[in-house]
Amino acid sequence: MKCALCGGELESKTVEEEVVHGIDRVVVKVNAEVCMNCHERYFSEGVVNKLINLKEDLIKGKTKLHEIGKVYEPVGTK
Repeated sequence: MKCALCGGELESKTVEEEVVHGIDRVVVKVNAEVCMNCHERYFSEGVVNKLINLKEDLIKGKTKLHEIGKVYEPVGTK
């Protein structure tokens, strides 16, 4: 299969995808076909459904999460 954007070769990889709701961010590892030229990602229907369900659960507060880090903003930047 070739990339629809640039025609580059695709390679199967495990990538990190970010699901965001408000200030919450969940990073999940998923399989994707990644263009070796432009880095466009192609996901299977199952992966897309997993990401959609994760976002819906995040919105509903049904997702059990643990903190893996913190994000800071310098004081007085707003």
